[in-house]
Amino acid sequence: MVLGVPLMLMYPQADIPVCQLSVQTEMDGSYHYNMGKALAPLIIGSGSATHNLRALDRSGESDSPVASWAEEFDTWLKESLLSV
Repeated sequence: MVLGVPLMLMYPQADIPVCQLSVQTEMDGSYHYNMGKALAPLIIGSGSATHNLRALDRSGESDSPVASWAEEFDTWLKESLLSV
């Protein structure tokens, strides 16, 4: 498994357990909420709700607009989790 860059910098020896999780599209918000609740005592950090490294703006502009698909997914995810 490839560790994310922050974890590689924090733990260069890769001597901590890491578990990569993704949204399970066939499961509902309750499943994901309960998974997060169960894992909460173990979590030291988390990633983004979305990412697409190919679409990443590498120009250095910090005020680049959020991609519409990412904003739509983020809105859907928030609404889905809040409706649990």
